[in-house]
Amino acid sequence: MIVTCSQCSKRYMLDEALLPQDGRQVRCISCHHIWRQMPDTSSLITAPPLLGLGDMAIEARPPARKRFSWLGSVIFLAIILSLMSIFIFGRNVILTFWPHSERFYDLVGLHVNLPGSGLSLSNTESKVHKEGDIEMVTVTGDVVNISKRVRSIPPLKIKFMGENSHPKCSDNTQGKECVLDYWEHRLSESSLLPGEQIHFETAPRPKSEGTHHISIEF
Repeated sequence: MIVTCSQCSKRYMLDEALLPQDGRQVRCISCHHIWRQMPDTSSLITAPPLLGLGDMAIEARPPARKRFSWLGSVIFLAIILSLMSIFIFGRNVILTFWPHSERFYDLVGLHVNLPGSGLSLSNTESKVHKEGDIEMVTVTGDVVNISKRVRSIPPLKIKFMGENSHPKCSDNTQGKECVLDYWEHRLSESSLLPGEQIHFETAPRPKSEGTHHISIEF
């Protein structure tokens, strides 16, 4: 069949057997114009040869649908790899906001090393006694391994908390509690077996004026 470019009017001889029923994209070699060429079904009579025809120079282009399908697969694979990376390398952050996710990580063999993970504080108590005119505070309690594997015991972080109106509090703590004093206490053992617990007792520490409660965490 004879094909004519609508841009530059250059004509080409094209084997109609190369065209499917829904046509295909072709490109003019002369002006690079692209169009969708449909098969000519109006007549089965072979047209007489015309002068000025170029050689068979129509270049078929792959359908756009296939290109878009390939691009979509690449994007989908990139999203899956990104989610897997966040799930694996960001597991400590995920566990901080969603503690119950630890069981899923254990199922796939990815242990989480978040400080205090799998440990619980119980029977915590603060005892106050005086040494002269100074009130001294001793903090006691138990650390329990509530998980099913050995857990490392991080230092306990102990804070004397006061109201934000305290002179030690800065202006940016309005509406929040203020840390009047802070220290860390290391236990005598470095790890606990599943179900095991250990008692702790801190050394006496001067009570900060204005303290209304004591915070203990890992």
